[in-house]
This record gives sequence, structure tokens and C-alpha cells, in this order.
Amino acid sequence: MSDIPVQPKTNHRALVAVVIGLGALFVIAVVATVVGVTLKLGSHAPSRAEALTLPRDARIVAIESQQGRLILHLRGPAGDEIDIVDTADGHLVARIRAGN
Repeated sequence: MSDIPVQPKTNHRALVAVVIGLGALFVIAVVATVVGVTLKLGSHAPSRAEALTLPRDARIVAIESQQGRLILHLRGPAGDEIDIVDTADGHLVARIRAGN
């Protein structure tokens, strides 16, 4: 065997450069994907839900949910009441009280 180093031909050099360039682009794409997913998952703003206070001595009789809404049927000493709460931010949409 001969100890003469083999010099890559011009075509081989171009091929090596293309492979290295594509490998670098692949690494950049993977890093960008990981960073994008991390930012997307971590970007949820903390909810500013309001505390819904039930009337004194009120009981929850029934709970129903619809798209984006939570409907509470309450019964207390002042009579029956229905509270409709927005599930996205927790604010009270409507309060319906039975007239006495």
C-alpha cells in the first residue's frame, strides 16, 4: 500500500460543501423548531379570573356548561338565582334572580 495522500477532486469538494451546508441548515431548523414550540407553550398569559362570590347561605343546585360558559343554578334564602360565567376569563356575564 502506498502512503500517498489522496487529494479530493473538485467534484468531491463541492459535494462535501453541500453536505456540510445541508447539515448546518438541518441543525438550525431543529433549534428553531424547539425554540418556537417552547415559546408557544410558555406564552399563555396568566388568567385574570375574577373570584365569583356566592351569596351568603346559597347552595349550588345544578351546574351546566356550554361552549365558553358555565351556568350555575343557586338557591339561597333570598330565592333562586342563575349565574352565567365566561370560562375564558372568569367574569360574570349575567345574573338572573327570581322575583319574590
